[in-house]
Amino acid sequence: METTSIVGSTIVFDDAYTGVEKYGRIQRVFGDDAVIRIISKAEAGPNPRRVFVNADERIATITNGTGLMK
Repeated sequence: METTSIVGSTIVFDDAYTGVEKYGRIQRVFGDDAVIRIISKAEAGPNPRRVFVNADERIATITNGTGLMK
């Protein structure tokens, strides 16, 4: 996969832990993982790319399903 074409892409996804629809911009890609900066719907524009995310079961287990690390 060519990661340079993905970095900077505007995306829309359902949060893997809460199910809430969120918008973001891909900042970096590490193998199959990406760093996404959350942005507003207005910043995302009219046609963000829909992506599907999966919760990491290890993080879900240690955070009681919230995905929030303290």
